Amino acid sequence: MTPEGFLDIGRVVGLHGVRGKVKVAAFSGDPEGVLAAKALRLTGGRPTPVGNALPGVPRSRKNGGHGTAPGTVGTYEVVTAQRAGGCAVFALKGIDTVEAAEPLVKAVVSVRHDELPSLPEDEFYWIDAIGCSVLDEAGATLGEVVAVEPGAAYDFLVVRRPGGEDAYLPVVAAFLRKVDTAARRVVASPPEGW
Repeated sequence: MTPEGFLDIGRVVGLHGVRGKVKVAAFSGDPEGVLAAKALRLTGGRPTPVGNALPGVPRSRKNGGHGTAPGTVGTYEVVTAQRAGGCAVFALKGIDTVEAAEPLVKAVVSVRHDELPSLPEDEFYWIDAIGCSVLDEAGATLGEVVAVEPGAAYDFLVVRRPGGEDAYLPVVAAFLRKVDTAARRVVASPPEGW
């Protein structure tokens, strides 16, 4: 999560229609949770041609003061949001043509953490797990969650053990007994040989 409270949730994968709407693929694979966002922060994307600049985004010094360079950040108010196939489609204030939206393709999309919907008790946002202590069922410290990585069949908590090495703990009920992000604690029963 960024210092401003934004959480990376997906990437702009294309445009939708002729009025500058952007199509966002959620990193989670399900765009439903991001449709309630009131603002999107976009980082990166394609550089704009010389002489162009995105609304609300300062011109970059890296490219002679014209257009925007990769890594540019802009925050845009969401005008409308809808689901289209496996993506979320957003109309953004100030972006109303294909030409204005084109530089946003490939940008990483972030939303404010407090705009994300509440989750059921047995689910958690990845970002909330980072920094949690990992304990076994007897209360012994196994380490601390330093990252979460996606996998083909299931995701993994990256746990930094007390000795400094990282271990990968599958995010499945058989190994995670309880995740309490409010208490900053994960109770785990790691697989044999972990």
